[in-house]
Amino acid sequence: MRTWNGAVPAAHAQFEAKRQALLREAASCFTRKGYHGTSLTEIAETLGVSKAALYTYVKSKDELLYFCHQAALDVAFDAITRAQSLQGSGLQKLCTGLENYLRAMLSDQTSYVLILEEHALLPEHARVIVERRDQFEAALRGLVVDGMADGSMVPCNPKLAIFATLGIVNWVMKWYTAGGPWTGDQIATEMVRYVERMLSGQPAPLLGILPMPGEPQPAVSA
Repeated sequence: MRTWNGAVPAAHAQFEAKRQALLREAASCFTRKGYHGTSLTEIAETLGVSKAALYTYVKSKDELLYFCHQAALDVAFDAITRAQSLQGSGLQKLCTGLENYLRAMLSDQTSYVLILEEHALLPEHARVIVERRDQFEAALRGLVVDGMADGSMVPCNPKLAIFATLGIVNWVMKWYTAGGPWTGDQIATEMVRYVERMLSGQPAPLLGILPMPGEPQPAVSA
């Protein structure tokens, strides 16, 4: 039954909105300070709620870390699945998927990649996360294979190519600061340009150069 003519979100929608806010804040704290350097009390204070209130959404800090990893992988799979369904070369699909992934991860609407906190997961959680991560990497490698087959990518070792690519992409979450000189969308576009040029069978002669705000675009001679 609709309440308040739909003006007030249903209970389950409110629950999910609060849970997502918790995951975003927790992932941000874990990324900045590390798992062991972050407390549930600190997360609760940042959200303006009591520590006890957090237990409505998670059983423990261990489970919270696990959910943050799952949320990040959900974003990753959504980005690559949408890219795989597009028309275009293997390189185009890979770059589109990576850019969508990075844009989402740098927005304030999702969780951050916890690239240095995998070791903090409980063993039973780590097994699930590692399996999903391997599936994601396999999907990316498949696009590299496709790209080599259609000539859009230079011959390479797909596994090493994706390791290098994810090293570039995932590390952004460690140094990017919202509200800094560049937007998340600008960073996503620029970083994927580097990946594209690295793997392209016909690399562009010039890379885009992202100036600091207020600075002119640097002149680059052909």
